[in-house]
Amino acid sequence: MRIVQVAAEFAPFAKAGGLGEVVLGISRELVAQHHQVDVILPKYSHIHPDSLQDLAVEIPEFQSREKGRLINNTAWSAQAQDCRLHLIEAHHEDNYFNRGQIYGYPDDITRFLYFTRAVMDYLAKVQWPIDVLHLHDWHAAACAPLLRDLFSSNLQIGSVLLTLHNLEYQGKCATWDLDTIGMNGTSYLTQNKMQDPDLQHPHTINLLKGGILYADAVNTVSPTYSKEILLQEMSCGLSELFKRTKVLGILNGIDETIWNPATDPDLAARYSPTDSLLKIREAKEANKAMIQERFGLQSTNRPLVGAITRLVPQKGIHLLEAAIEMTLKRGGAFTLLGSSPIPEIQQQFNELQEKYKDHPHVFLEYRYNETLAHQLYATLDFILVPSLFEPCGLTQLIGLRYGAMPIVRSTGGLKDTVFDCEDGRVPIEKRNGFVFHEPTIEALEDALDRALHFWHTDKASCLSMLRRTMQIESGWKKPTKEYLKVYTKSQSKKAKAPLQKLKSSA
Repeated sequence: MRIVQVAAEFAPFAKAGGLGEVVLGISRELVAQHHQVDVILPKYSHIHPDSLQDLAVEIPEFQSREKGRLINNTAWSAQAQDCRLHLIEAHHEDNYFNRGQIYGYPDDITRFLYFTRAVMDYLAKVQWPIDVLHLHDWHAAACAPLLRDLFSSNLQIGSVLLTLHNLEYQGKCATWDLDTIGMNGTSYLTQNKMQDPDLQHPHTINLLKGGILYADAVNTVSPTYSKEILLQEMSCGLSELFKRTKVLGILNGIDETIWNPATDPDLAARYSPTDSLLKIREAKEANKAMIQERFGLQSTNRPLVGAITRLVPQKGIHLLEAAIEMTLKRGGAFTLLGSSPIPEIQQQFNELQEKYKDHPHVFLEYRYNETLAHQLYATLDFILVPSLFEPCGLTQLIGLRYGAMPIVRSTGGLKDTVFDCEDGRVPIEKRNGFVFHEPTIEALEDALDRALHFWHTDKASCLSMLRRTMQIESGWKKPTKEYLKVYTKSQSKKAKAPLQKLKSSA
């Protein structure tokens, strides 16, 4: 098959969170299974040319429509992470992608709408026969209606799959935003098309909804999340749509060539699940000693609890803040690596950093550093993921791979991957962490109590469990097989118009 991935992120070149890791992981595994994969990404100015192999101009000039005028673009291609990467450079007066970050600008809707239009113009130019056009989140969702309504006669595309990584972000905009890329925005302002379900704002277009309706197949990144989004309180306003649309849940994996403590070049000492318990313990202690020396932490035999996360409301930031004091009271140390795109939240955590300044058992770092992330995973005894909701989550999977036991709230992909050590209903070989259910300080406190008591009173059993959980398969082979089934099934079905799709499934 020839699969074309369209996304805003592709690790490590453009990464703001888990999306970039997922696009990378599935793409590399598809190539390993002998499929042809092309990844299309904006040519962000922060992508360093030296990081790409065989970077060259692919199409010197092609044009895309915006606000009734034609804007010039250049397409670049390179070999990257076993895939063929295509970068769309927009020669736009507003420098859409020549900025320091991927997201976080007032014109994000305009930027990514332009990107989707440029992607379709690019595909019309190269004229590949494509088996599956795989779109990721709202940034790429408009490709689906663009294909159906403006480009269907120009392109050979078997089917379109939209993957929902996080429903919190939907790309809500105005009809004239669609007008800017050559679509008749008003014509989409019906509940059978792209009108936002919130009828208090009847003139709002929802790009993610449009992608869901116009795609041939839709999936979430975990089985539990695919069920949770049917609930009004978890659907971010789209529950009625999901009751009429089949959504499959496919659990994410992690790239086990990148996240591998046996080969990780960033570690002070490497280790693997086949090593002796003594060697694993000594390696983790060596990595902990490196972090303690580097950041001036007191060298003690305390359990280290940590979080590696974006600081946004979804991640349970009130629980993260409370966990620091809880951990210290229970004889532990705490580390946090992350930052917030929300100024008020970042200020809150800046004040927290000032509170614990020079504390011998607390380290808070707000400038994300990939090397430091690898080192912390190998250092931590417990990885904390107290999310209010979590479509999948990768940190708990990486933590398990590196021998950091997860402490998580039971939601989304966390529920699918972490099973409580003390839950007698779960086979002992699957128990791998500590789980709490309500997003409250009391519930977190109970889970943290149990975890640290386990560490303090039975270190041998704790370490033995870590070695066992390190052996659990969490790569991309199984998820990719499931994606291939979806690709094949979606191709075999005749695509239906959005109105027909809703009527037939109502």
